[in-house]
Amino acid sequence: MNFDLRTTVGAFALVFLAVVGVAAVGGVVLDGGSPETDAVADDHWRLDTVEPETVSEGGEVEMESSEPSNTVVVHLSSGASGLGGGTSILPIEDGDAPTEADIGSLGGVRRGVAPLTAALVENGHEVRFYGGAFGAEPLPSLLSDADAFVTTSPSALSATDTDAVESFVEAGGRTLVTSDPGGTGALTDFGSPFGVYGKAGYVYDMEHNDANYLSVLGEPTGSGSLTEGVEEAVFRGAAPIGVAGGSTTFTTAETSQLSTTRETGSYGVAVRSDSLAVFGDSSFLEPENAGRADNGVLIGNIADFLVTGPNPDVSFGPGAGPGAVPPGATVPPGGTTPPPEPPEPSGNETDPSGNATA
Repeated sequence: MNFDLRTTVGAFALVFLAVVGVAAVGGVVLDGGSPETDAVADDHWRLDTVEPETVSEGGEVEMESSEPSNTVVVHLSSGASGLGGGTSILPIEDGDAPTEADIGSLGGVRRGVAPLTAALVENGHEVRFYGGAFGAEPLPSLLSDADAFVTTSPSALSATDTDAVESFVEAGGRTLVTSDPGGTGALTDFGSPFGVYGKAGYVYDMEHNDANYLSVLGEPTGSGSLTEGVEEAVFRGAAPIGVAGGSTTFTTAETSQLSTTRETGSYGVAVRSDSLAVFGDSSFLEPENAGRADNGVLIGNIADFLVTGPNPDVSFGPGAGPGAVPPGATVPPGGTTPPPEPPEPSGNETDPSGNATA
């Protein structure tokens, strides 16, 4: 028994010494430095490598024309109800603050065209807003005294208003129409007399965009009053627009695609047909987008387009209000027919005073 105990103790001591020796040698090796390893790729953590490419910031909206005061009617769809269709808030006089807030978020739907309307007013032109059929003044009456017309929602125009605008365009009234994706059917109904039509879907581009594949870049197709000084414009959600007998003014890059077909190619997003200019996007007019790329220059060009040229020769009949002759109708010789005179009371009737007549 004593021999076995001595053997066991000796074996334990040998194992203990071996373990301590290995640990000591390992410590010496570790103190000599860790082995080199390959660097870990961390490009995806660097903001300068993952931040999406964006376009440069543009300048202020400026006009070049020196035309005398023009009147521009702006239609902002039925969402403008309560603003007072046809109520002019401009020009703003010096002195006390204006009674209506039309700047920033307080401007409601008017904010979406603030850069354009501000440029017009700053250059001495008058802007009048039309809020739809429930406005204070009918659209034909407003257009009778207007030089230009703008609508950001042609689908919200009534049939009577659409006829009035078409007559206005045919008479040479300079008109800007913007229509976002989803409203191209109404745009085609409105623009078909002028060869303008919209296509279903929206255009997107995975390669050439402003930080988002829906924010496509439009390039001018040639020189003209709308494209002067513009190298590229940003449209945040554009519908493809076509024209027969007119000219396409802005197209997307060849890398863009149409949502309904996934076909790759260049698509027209803005056209012009004589006094009518149509854009497949209205967002470029908004304050937050007016400074992107050359959008400010484009808005200034549009403002010049609206106030440059001969005054339209259009009439919608006497008064152009309730009882006025609608577009396309004829006025009887001598003007409108007066209301009939009340009949003479008979011998057995009483006069208004309550006395019997003879």
